[in-house]
Amino acid sequence: MSRTAIPVKEKVAAHRERLRAAGRIYVNTDLPADLVAQLDQIKEERGVASRAPIIEEAVRLLIEKQQGA
Repeated sequence: MSRTAIPVKEKVAAHRERLRAAGRIYVNTDLPADLVAQLDQIKEERGVASRAPIIEEAVRLLIEKQQGA
């Protein structure tokens, strides 16, 4: 490993700090396998790189539904 290489742990910490600075918070959770499979199917259909935007949209829609009730 070269002396200039940044360890993965530091890269991840720096990435999460940039996200926090942008007003975002890292959330980690466990989901049932069937939901993950459906998320992955939607991800493929939309051509997005990760599950995050789909989960964000779902949470936003749930909150909007709850607020409208």
